[in-house]
Amino acid sequence: MMAAIAEWKGWRAVSGSVAFLIAFYFVYFAITRPALDWDVVPYTMAILKAGATSPDGTIDVAALHARTWAAIKPHLSPKDFAYLTTSNDYVEAQFFDPAALASQLPLYESKYGYIVLLRGVALAVDPVRAIVMVSLVSALGILALLVHAAWRLEGIASLAWLPIVLLFQLGSFASMVSPDTIFAFAYVAGIAALLSERLRLAVFCLLMAALLRPDGIVLNVFLCCVMAVRGQYRETLVLLAGSLAAYVMNMLASQHVGWWPQFYFNFVERGNVLTDFRPSFDLGLYLEVVTDQIDRVSHLAWLHAAVAAVLIAILLLARPVVGRWPGLLLMALLVGAAVRFLLYPSAELRFYTPHLFGIGLIILHAARPRQGVA
Repeated sequence: MMAAIAEWKGWRAVSGSVAFLIAFYFVYFAITRPALDWDVVPYTMAILKAGATSPDGTIDVAALHARTWAAIKPHLSPKDFAYLTTSNDYVEAQFFDPAALASQLPLYESKYGYIVLLRGVALAVDPVRAIVMVSLVSALGILALLVHAAWRLEGIASLAWLPIVLLFQLGSFASMVSPDTIFAFAYVAGIAALLSERLRLAVFCLLMAALLRPDGIVLNVFLCCVMAVRGQYRETLVLLAGSLAAYVMNMLASQHVGWWPQFYFNFVERGNVLTDFRPSFDLGLYLEVVTDQIDRVSHLAWLHAAVAAVLIAILLLARPVVGRWPGLLLMALLVGAAVRFLLYPSAELRFYTPHLFGIGLIILHAARPRQGVA
C-alpha cells in the first residue's frame, strides 16, 4: 500500500502545483508585507547616491539624507517608521545626522555588484521596491532550481525540494532588503551548473556572486580547490583571479573600513559615525566573540536541520553510482561555511544560505537513480 502511494505517477503534478502555490505566496507577501528592516535605509541611500553626486564628485549629504528618508517613509506604517528612526541611540543618530548615516555607506557599498544592480532596477521602480524585487526574483530562482533538480526523481521523491525550502526558510528571503537572497541564488545556480558539468556557466555565476558580496571570495577559494583536484585548471585560474579582482574592487570602490573594524562594529559596539573608525585588533576579544556565537548558533533549529541535511547527503553520496564530484562539492561547501563563520561568526541563517541550498541541490542530485560523473 505505502509503496503504491510512494510510486504514484501523479506526484510530479503535485510537486508542480505546490511549487506554483509557494511561488504565489512569495510574490504576495513580498508585495503586501515586505521585510523592511534597518538595511533598507543604507541601501536606499546607496541607490540614490549616484543621482546626488555632482560632476566634480561632491555630494550634498543633507539633501541625500532627506531624499533617502522621503523614499522610505511611504512604505512604512507610522509604528514601523518610528522603530527605524527612534528605537535606539544608533538609529536616532542615523535619522538626525546626515553625516552619520553617510559614514555607514562603505559597509554597504562594498557589495558593489548588488548596488549596481539595484540602481539599474531603480530606473523602473522606486528604490525600496527595487530592493524587494531583486530578492523576490532571486528567491523564485532558487525555488525553480530546487524544483528542477527534484523533477528527475521518481514518485513522491519529486517533492523532495519541499523540506529544503521549508527547513531553510526560503520564504523569509523573498522580500529581504539585503544582498543575501541574490547572493544565494548566484551560488545555487553555480552549484547546479557544476553538478551538470557546465563549467563556463558555473564560473560566471560564481564570479557574479563574488561581485555581489566581497565575502564570496571565501567559498570560491574552496570551490577552486576541488575544481583543481579534478584537473579543471583553466576554470580554476579564471575563478580564482576573477574572485580576487572582485574582492579588491569591492573594497577599494567602497573605501571599506576593513575586516576587523566591521567585525568590531557588528559584534562588539556599533559606532554612530564610522569616519576614521579604527579599533585595535584584540585576539582575546575575537576569541570571546567566536566562542559566544558558537554557543548561540548551536541551539538554533536551522543548524540542526543543516546537520541532518549533511548526514543525508553523505549517505546518498556513499552510493557507488554517484561518483566523487558531488562529494567534493559538499566538502567545499562545508569547509567554506566553517571558515566564513570564523571570519564573521554570525548566527543568522541568511549568511549560510549558499551553503545550505547548495547542500540541498547535492542531495537532490545524489538521489537520482543513475549518475556516472567522476
